[in-house]
Formats: sequence, C-alpha cells, structure tokens
Amino acid sequence: MALLVICSVLSAVMLVDAAVRADVGTALLLAPWMLLVLWIVYVVGVASRVGAQQDGVFVQNLLRRTFAPWARVQSVVMRWQIEIALDDGSRLTCFGGPSRRRPQRLGPGRTKEDANGDADDAVAALRRAKANAERVSPVPPIRRGWDIPAVVALVAILAWAVIAVLLTRG
Repeated sequence: MALLVICSVLSAVMLVDAAVRADVGTALLLAPWMLLVLWIVYVVGVASRVGAQQDGVFVQNLLRRTFAPWARVQSVVMRWQIEIALDDGSRLTCFGGPSRRRPQRLGPGRTKEDANGDADDAVAALRRAKANAERVSPVPPIRRGWDIPAVVALVAILAWAVIAVLLTRG
C-alpha cells in the first residue's frame, strides 16, 4: 500500500509539472502511461490478498477472486505460499498471503519465532477460522470471478493510451 501511495504522489507531481511546463493537453497525453503503472502496482501489490471471513475464505490473486465456504475447504497448508486444498480436488495458492522465507540468522536476543513467524501465524488464523465456522447443511458453491473494477479501469486506461498515441501520430 505504501508503494502505491508513493507512486501516486510521484505521478501527480510529474503530471502537474508537465501541465505547468508544457500545457494541460500534454499532461493529458502523458497521463495514461502513469495510470497504467499505478494500475500495475495496485494489481500486483495491493489487490492480491487472503481474508478469513465467518462463512469462508476470500482469496484474490491478481485479477481473479475466489470465495470458498469453509465446508469446501479440506486443508490449509504452507508451502511457499498459503495453499488451500478444496473438496473438488483443486488447490488455491494465495499470492496475497505471507510467504515462507529462507531462515534468517538470529542475532542476540532473537528467537526462531522472530525470524519467520508471520507466515505460520496466517495459516494458524485461517485454520482457527475454519474450526470456528458454523456447519451449514446445503453447502454453498465455490464462487470464482474477476475483479471487475480493476478490469474496467484497465480497459479505460488502455483506450485513453490508444487515443493518446493516435493524437500524437496523426
């Protein structure tokens, strides 16, 4: 999130600078390229996430969203990323969750838990949420879909970029 804020501020400063030094039209021709970079930072760095809810687990990997009810979750394990095994035989790898890192050297006063504890805590939290979930008799389906707002934003930015290229080449 911090990277997105920093990139947003830098983009705004550069667009204002372009508008002041050249004109607003030039800034509008440059804007889609900066917005495209911001969109990529958002999709890769901010949008991907894992969230335990009362009735299931929500996973967003880049532009794909998946909601799996707890009754459909077979196991939650940690490989390189959090990996959720579903009852239909598929595995859901969570890009937005913590990842297992190489063990760090421990300095004086540090324990093993200080070096690599975040990943295991996230898996434990998901397992606790699954254990505490209520059992429902008609098991709801796994819902998969696209991040529609992010896709619409990408289409708008790309259309703006195509118009900017056509205006500068024509």
